[in-house]
Amino acid sequence: MKDCISVIVPVYNVAVYLPQCLDSILSQNHEALEVILIDDGSTDGSGEICDRYAAADSRIRVIHRKNGGAAAAKNMGLAIATGEYLSFVDSDDYLEPGAYRSMMEALQETGADAGEFSFRDVYRNREEEQILYPERRIMTGREYLIRYTESWTGALLWNKLYKRRLFDGVVFEEGHKIDDEYFTYQGFFRANRVACDGRMVYNYRRRASSVMLSPAASAQRSLDRIDALSKRREKVAEVCPELRTVFDTDYINSLIYMSQYPNNTPESIAMLKRKLRQYLLERGNTFPPKRFWRGVAELLCVPTQKLLDKYGKAEEPVDPEVYFP
Repeated sequence: MKDCISVIVPVYNVAVYLPQCLDSILSQNHEALEVILIDDGSTDGSGEICDRYAAADSRIRVIHRKNGGAAAAKNMGLAIATGEYLSFVDSDDYLEPGAYRSMMEALQETGADAGEFSFRDVYRNREEEQILYPERRIMTGREYLIRYTESWTGALLWNKLYKRRLFDGVVFEEGHKIDDEYFTYQGFFRANRVACDGRMVYNYRRRASSVMLSPAASAQRSLDRIDALSKRREKVAEVCPELRTVFDTDYINSLIYMSQYPNNTPESIAMLKRKLRQYLLERGNTFPPKRFWRGVAELLCVPTQKLLDKYGKAEEPVDPEVYFP
């Protein structure tokens, strides 16, 4: 099917939100869709909802699997996707009307291989628009990669449309609390042009139970971020050596910044110290700019417990009046 978009939706225990998500996808005015629902061992009826929607719309494919995590579910979706384009939607979120037509127009008008668009944070008591670009910008893939050193939104998976070929041979790294940061940047190595457009396409539901807010997952999130940052720097240096200085500098800055997170643990501080020592001992790495020397010295020399005492604080409880359950 011409201009078909493969929409990958990992599903796990979201029965209360899933119908709105699926309705927002199936009602798009871009009808060339292949919707792949991966039921990751749901126990709340989400799997039955997937089957009911599939029985009513031939564009839907459903896979039921034993619970293995979001990364594994998305990898299963990638393995069977056949569309020319690729999109990801979290099953508790929903698209704006006309989102896919807007995204497709932006890519086709500019000859881009991928596009990044604006989104909305949806809370129980308010909405906040994240307008990333007041005006459309066209970047090369290399130029877009630099955005990963400038904004956290570069790593987001779901506010983008991609040509599927960008991710041939690329998979999500499993076994982490976060997975986008290991994955999205690798597609831009192959992108010739990226359309960055301000049009609103996605609604991100802010939930108290999400991995990004869960206190129980905070320690592993910290370790994952450090690991993902290190692997990204190494991969960029290998594939795009002309960007090495930019990503080396960002790496040092990020290690210092992350050492000052309030939710660090002895394990995450130890990992930060180890990564910094490794960086400084490796030949060919960019020497830290002078503005980072104090932070480098503190991370290397100040004992772990003193860093935790200095920057650590109790996390604020998640307000149920603000966040969805």
